[in-house]
This record gives sequence, structure tokens and C-alpha cells, in this order.
Amino acid sequence: MAGDAHSTDEAAQRQALSEAAEWFAEWQAGGLAPTQRERWQAWWEASNAHRWAWQQVESVSRRFSNELGESDRQHATQVIGQARQRRRGRRQLLGGLASLAMVAVLVGILWQSTPLTQWGARWGADYRTATGEITRIVLEDGTQVWLNSASALDVDYDPERRRLVLVAGEVLVVTGEDPVRPLYLDTRSARLTPLGTRFSARERPDDELLTVFEGAVEIRTGDQAGQQQVVEAGQQASYSSAGIAPPDAAQGAREAWASGILLAENLTLSAFAEELGHHHWGRIQVDPAVADLTLLGAYPLHDLERTLRMMESALPVQAHRVVPGWIRIEAGAKASE
Repeated sequence: MAGDAHSTDEAAQRQALSEAAEWFAEWQAGGLAPTQRERWQAWWEASNAHRWAWQQVESVSRRFSNELGESDRQHATQVIGQARQRRRGRRQLLGGLASLAMVAVLVGILWQSTPLTQWGARWGADYRTATGEITRIVLEDGTQVWLNSASALDVDYDPERRRLVLVAGEVLVVTGEDPVRPLYLDTRSARLTPLGTRFSARERPDDELLTVFEGAVEIRTGDQAGQQQVVEAGQQASYSSAGIAPPDAAQGAREAWASGILLAENLTLSAFAEELGHHHWGRIQVDPAVADLTLLGAYPLHDLERTLRMMESALPVQAHRVVPGWIRIEAGAKASE
């Protein structure tokens, strides 16, 4: 029975990704007519799986587009547009081998970039959060753990050790006392050993980030022969299986999220939008013309409309809703003058 449920989940995820890729190709080929836009909106609102799939397809498409030259991008758009003209019927959203190939490529890239074993680990984790959810957990030894949006954590306590595993996302930990059993946090590429402390660990696409607020934490990458580095309070360090970067000053934002705050400390608008996007379904896009403007202040993570209004008050920009779930931040009246 468990195997059947697992297969059903996999099939549903693949189906959602395929549908999202088809809709995205329609948008890229010249937009949607009003009736099509209504159908897309109904599809997008129908389930969390659809919104997640749309976000993943957009993300992969942006990475793919960034790697193409201008002539390649124009050719891809032309091919999709030609395939779109051969579209017939609701169940054949993209006619023609070219656009079907594009859908297959997008879905394949998505599936390979997030392996099935990783999806299974997330869904099977002891604790996990949905997009936009932050939760606090108190473990048996008094250790407190905050899970950030779209994160997952496993807990493995036995008589000899206390082991936490960051499966996905970001975690803030305040360690509980236990004179007998050491506490570890295992991440994708290292083991973190806290020394009576408060710290956070965050997964990023190419590396991970440790931020220490109290005490100290030892990073040990790979196996016993890996690199080691002790990060002190007030410091943070990025690391991967390739090594550990020198520590620099800790960012308060890596703790503020646990209180529902997006803390901007000279944060570029592009980085601000990326951080905000971790907590909301859909896409928050920033016009390159204003991407390097910087923000200061504390913004509510869970109140998107209020945060956008605060941003508009602080900077000469405006947030426009392209479609539900797609926000574009552009220059406002003052910046355009």
C-alpha cells in the first residue's frame, strides 16, 4: 500500500509539472487570450501542487534562459510560437513536437534537479513546513527548533547522541542541555556541532550558510578527513563539500525570520524579492533597472500586501500584479522622471 501511495504522489507531481510547463510555454509564446487567462487562473488556484509546479517551472526557465544567447532565446520563442499555432483543443494544450519537447525538457530538468529520493525525504520528514509557514518545535531535551518556510527536519535521538538532520530549507536552533549526549545537526554537506549555542543553518542552491548568535559551532565537511572550522558568536560562514569560506559578520535576518520579520540591512531589491518569495506562492520579479536599489527596515513576512506597500514607500518603485501569483516590481513615478 505504501508503494502504491508513493507511485501516486510521483505521478501527481509529474502531472502538475507537465501542466505548468505547458501553460508557461503558452505565456512565453505571446500571452493568453482573456478566456485562456481565466482557465489558467482557475488551474493555478485549484491546488497547492499547481502553484508549486508553476513556481518550479518559472525558476528553471529563468536559469535556462540565462544560459542562452540572445539568438538562441529568439529561436526558442519562435519555435514555441509556431507550435502554439498548431494547438488544438483543451487537452492538446501544446501541439507539435517542438513544444512537446520543450515541456519534456522542463519537466525532466525539474525532476532531475530535485530527485525523487529528496521529495520522499521531505514528505517523510519528522517535521516539515509548507510555503509561508514557520513553526516552533520543543524537543524532549528542551532544544528549541524553528523551521522556516518550505523546510523539513528529521530528529534522531538515542541514548548516546542527539542528531538533527536538515532535510530542506532553513532551521534556527537553541540547544538544550544534556551532559551525556552530544548534539549534532547534519546538513547536505557537513556536520555542525554546537557548543551551547543559538545558531541557524540554511540550504542554498550552491552551498549552505551557518550563522551563530550565541556560543560557537564547529563545521566539519564530508567525512573525518574533511575540513573543520569553528564559527564564533556574531559570525557566519558559508560551506559546501568543496570547503569552508572564511567567516564574516552575522546577518540578523537569519534569526529575524523566526519572529516573522524580513530584516533588510542594506538589502538589494532583488535579494529582498528573493527572500520574500521564499514565503509566498508564485513569482516576485524585479526589473533589472531597479534591482540594485537597497532597503533598510523590518518587514512582515506573512503580510505580503503590507510589505509591498512599505517597500513602495521606501523606494521609488511600484509592485504590479501581472496575473495572480506573479508580481513584478518596476520603477515608480519618481524613478521614471
